[in-house]
Amino acid sequence: MIEHTLNWYNGEIFEGKFILGFGIFLLFVALLFYHYGYISTAKALFIPFLTISLFFTAVGIGGVYSNSKKVDLVEEIYHQDQYEFIKNEIKRVEGFQYLYPMSLAISLVCFIVAIFLLYFVENVHFRAIAIALIVFGSAFALIDYFSKHRANIYYQELLNYIENKGI
Repeated sequence: MIEHTLNWYNGEIFEGKFILGFGIFLLFVALLFYHYGYISTAKALFIPFLTISLFFTAVGIGGVYSNSKKVDLVEEIYHQDQYEFIKNEIKRVEGFQYLYPMSLAISLVCFIVAIFLLYFVENVHFRAIAIALIVFGSAFALIDYFSKHRANIYYQELLNYIENKGI
């Protein structure tokens, strides 16, 4: 069972690295808009893209750091009391399931606000924010899609382990 737990945390670390890489990529894009953008629409994208790049960079760094620390402790806790560990992992996975519908709602709100801004507002800065919201909502939905899939696999493995071991 510990292999599945380690796979879970390694998946979280990989996701954190991916998010960090995406944040750095968006920072690079923001800098390109600032440096090479010669029209107002390109210049207007700098601040919105810089903002979401900082968000994704911070989330990525936090995810890699926190999950790397947890990997070191997981095996030790598992070997102390397997039953308690499995029970706590089931509670933990069940405890964050509410985040997936909430993140989908956040993505949906981003898209709705972006559509509203693109359709009804002529200001280039608000349109730049709309474009950034589309990028943010899309990335957020994509990241959560894979996270939810991994969580479901891990949760099922936990339940199967309990069922097979008769715990």
